[in-house]
Amino acid sequence: MTQNGAEEQLIDDLMTDPQRFDEDGRAHALLQRYFAGLPLDTLRPLLRSDNVFVQRTASFIASELGSQASGVIDDVVSLVSSSDMHVQWYAMEALAVCARGEHVEEFAHVVEMLANTEVPLRRLAMRLVANAELPQIEAARRHFESSGQCHGTHQQGLLALIAGSRIGPAVIVAMLGDGDALVRRYGAIAARRLMREYPGLISQVRSTDDPELHDF
Repeated sequence: MTQNGAEEQLIDDLMTDPQRFDEDGRAHALLQRYFAGLPLDTLRPLLRSDNVFVQRTASFIASELGSQASGVIDDVVSLVSSSDMHVQWYAMEALAVCARGEHVEEFAHVVEMLANTEVPLRRLAMRLVANAELPQIEAARRHFESSGQCHGTHQQGLLALIAGSRIGPAVIVAMLGDGDALVRRYGAIAARRLMREYPGLISQVRSTDDPELHDF
């Protein structure tokens, strides 16, 4: 079988029995084909599939391709709201890497997951926002501003992250003790982003009454 034939066979197998393809772990084999030069356009219809197992394979591949998946970022965005947590997880990871340059405002979709109802997805969002570049944070702030949430929790939390060390540790400690869980998450993210300037803030995160922040 030629290389092209092998690639086509993998995609055919995926579309024929998506669940078995996923359970057999064959997504890794297909990923290697993309690393070897399989055109990115062939990933687009997989990302657009209505089948959750096809979505899992496609979003996993996009997350592993990293910045190489920038060309299909529009299709990845829609998967952040998938009904499947695995798909959402992979889509968030892909966006964290690909949301740069002309696509930087797409990072707002990752930020929105800080308020998700699922704890694992919230924790992932916290980690991704904590590691985000400043232009991504600023672009997310513009997104919430343009959506009319000028005084919303996201807007205020992002402004605190943009301010960085200028806001001082006292403000972050106050955020960690806030009655709003989302504010506390932003406080923990700010503490992590400022670990070098204010290393003592991490102990403040661990001493909160919010168990979700302890491991973070």
